[in-house]
Amino acid sequence: MRWWTHLYMGENASRNRVSILEGMRKGKMLVDTYVITLPESGNHILDILPVSLLTRQQRDGKDFLVLGIARGYEEAAQVVRSMVDDMYQKTGAFNWKAYMESLPEKSGAEYGDWQEQ
Repeated sequence: MRWWTHLYMGENASRNRVSILEGMRKGKMLVDTYVITLPESGNHILDILPVSLLTRQQRDGKDFLVLGIARGYEEAAQVVRSMVDDMYQKTGAFNWKAYMESLPEKSGAEYGDWQEQ
């Protein structure tokens, strides 16, 4: 699993950021915590997935990029709305990959990429 350097976080998730990120790294059951990712099917802009249902393969997969984190589905929907609003304002289109490419590079040190050892 990798963290996007421009990671979006809901307000409640942000307050519990350290415990959420650590829990995800350790594969703990995080009730009512959701990740926002690139879509698995071509018909969506983004996917909202409950952390508790992520498989070990998804957590350890190199191509699994977390774009956002939220506590509660309602907050996840609000985070996605903010993400889509930002994307559309920046690019004038509903193309998440184009939006990602339009943002400046960050060092990634704050969240960084990680794989469970």
